[in-house]
Amino acid sequence: MTAKSRKDGIIGLVLLALLLGACRAPTPDTNTAPTQDINALYTQVAGTLIAQGQQQPDSSGGQAEQPTQTPIVVTATYTSTPEIVESPTPSATSVPPTAATACNQATFVADISIPDNTQIGRGNTFTKTWRIRNSGTCTWDKDSYDIIYEGGTNLADKSTFDLPKTVAPGETVDISIPMKAPNDNGTYRSNWMLRTGSGAKFGVNGSANSAGVPFFAIIRVGAGGSGGGNTGGGNVRYDFAANYCDAKWSSNTKNNLPCPGANQGSDGFVLVLQDPALEHRKEDEPAIWMRPNHAGSGYISGQFPKYEVRNNDHFVAVIGCLDPSTNCRLTFKLSYLRPNGNEVVLGTWDEKFDNLSRTIDIDLSSLAGTEVRFILTVETGNQNYQHANGYWFVPQIVRK
Repeated sequence: MTAKSRKDGIIGLVLLALLLGACRAPTPDTNTAPTQDINALYTQVAGTLIAQGQQQPDSSGGQAEQPTQTPIVVTATYTSTPEIVESPTPSATSVPPTAATACNQATFVADISIPDNTQIGRGNTFTKTWRIRNSGTCTWDKDSYDIIYEGGTNLADKSTFDLPKTVAPGETVDISIPMKAPNDNGTYRSNWMLRTGSGAKFGVNGSANSAGVPFFAIIRVGAGGSGGGNTGGGNVRYDFAANYCDAKWSSNTKNNLPCPGANQGSDGFVLVLQDPALEHRKEDEPAIWMRPNHAGSGYISGQFPKYEVRNNDHFVAVIGCLDPSTNCRLTFKLSYLRPNGNEVVLGTWDEKFDNLSRTIDIDLSSLAGTEVRFILTVETGNQNYQHANGYWFVPQIVRK
């Protein structure tokens, strides 16, 4: 064999070896790094795409031709070695919000003894008893709930009394407090509330968003008495301020206003103020604050539960504008619904902020024996809606 033939044979063998090596499957490397998870793979591909989008100079100093981008489809490849995946912490199941309920809520039922404005001799002792219903969702434990003094004149010999029994939701309790009339003539009011074991105070006729108002005793000491208590004398038969959330409240933009309302919004609202600032004085008796809806013909109206009128019953109240509503212009109206649904107006009064107030005393004896629904209404008189703050101060039905 010539040298040339041997040379050609060697070259052929080398080419054959290279060809076989190229076709041969690579042997797995037992020292390869752990398989990347799919998120790492997405990150790597994204970085690659960004890098490919940048132009790199070629060796000649010019710009390399940018290749046409082809979408890359990433497919997760699973190896025979199972991947340990940490289970995510279960998320909380979404629960629709629940309407607010009042854990501690009370409703006044009746005066069992000493009706409001009872005449008491100077220095005489007596026991005031209220019947209160647990209208909330929590039980009042007699070992942790108390009755506490909450303003006015403390006619008792102490400020805290134990609840007489445990009261479950829906049950009633008679709360009795020994009291003593002062030695000076006048009309006296003593306010009381309930207190939980955690110190939260609540009164009667509240709601999920309101702690309510105190229940109270009002007595008159001496001949005829003097001062506050009520605006017309006589025994109180119905207190509109204490029961204002029993009424159905409406305006000409909303048929069912919340009670108590919020001191905001354009639909009108109603609230009771325990220490109202009237246009000419500060008081410590309750007033119903009524603001009409924001309109030239705006009004707010409250229709109260049925009441059977008796002989010598009088509707009494003081009306006016709250301080400092200097641009207040309002019309007040008292009416009632007959059993047939007809509305009868008992009186209307125009009021403005003038440092004066108006006392109302209407004899209802002509309705004796009739069951009616009384309606309190306040109508706006100008466009100063934020100043349309009317009050009915101590509105009551008293029997003279």
